[in-house]
Amino acid sequence: MYVLIVNPVAGEGRGMKVYQELKQHSLYQQKNCRSFLTEYQGHGKALATQVAQMYGTQIKAIIVVGGDGTLNEVMNGLKTFPAMNVAIIPAGSGNDFARACKIERKPVTLFKQIINNPSWRSYRLGKITKETSRKQTPLFANSIGIGFDAVVAKQADESKYKKYMNLLRLGMLSYLIALFQVLFTYQTKKIQLVIDGKPLVFQHTFMVTVTNHPFFGGGMKIVPHAKMDSGRLYVLIIDHISKWKVLFLFFTVFFGKHTTFKEVYIYEASEIKVILNEERSYQIDGQTGKIGSFTITKDHLMRKIHRF
Repeated sequence: MYVLIVNPVAGEGRGMKVYQELKQHSLYQQKNCRSFLTEYQGHGKALATQVAQMYGTQIKAIIVVGGDGTLNEVMNGLKTFPAMNVAIIPAGSGNDFARACKIERKPVTLFKQIINNPSWRSYRLGKITKETSRKQTPLFANSIGIGFDAVVAKQADESKYKKYMNLLRLGMLSYLIALFQVLFTYQTKKIQLVIDGKPLVFQHTFMVTVTNHPFFGGGMKIVPHAKMDSGRLYVLIIDHISKWKVLFLFFTVFFGKHTTFKEVYIYEASEIKVILNEERSYQIDGQTGKIGSFTITKDHLMRKIHRF
């Protein structure tokens, strides 16, 4: 059997439209597919745990119909079920994980491929360990960011224009509009990092992002050379940069040319410690909140993801 975990409000209703399209396909009945629809933020995590416990090895794959946030919830719900095959049919606003997996296809075509000719490949998710509660170790498929990108992500998610941008398949534009809204009021801060044992201090940090692959914010190539299979994490830091130069920098990110700026620092690492003297805004796979000091590593368990 195949289990679909669907976020019906992803992409301002695109999740539901994709689900209805898939449900009408003959394969849906032939392959004994069952669907579960999320009803609130965090529900995807609970549903993934429940179906994995309920059906176990009967499940050939869990198919996520939604965006990066829904995928994040499902992967965290399957934390203790690393052998479970997971595929995503992108229906969100950013869809950066699908982009990194090179699966930008029509939903029905992708659905048929997952069932008839899947490409299950191993993938190690990122993991954060909070200093205040070491038992909490959230996983991330894409990236985690501190600072400007987190504030922008929150602004975009709460905006009225996101609905219209998603309807036009312009999720990236939502991020850019939010960027302009936040830019000139945002205040840089000091941040201390320890990257593979090497302490680093940045006095006027604009943002710090740790990623598993190149894409960010709906298609920006934040670390162009990042490879999903490297087993490493990629750290991007922007420090001591003027607001006007930020504008120019972000336009070059789409082409991966921002790496030539002297204010941009990129590292590859196995462990990154983020030391904060106060809680800061952060985003993890596009979902936002506040966080204190924490450590980022790769999860030691391999997951099976449909990707190329």
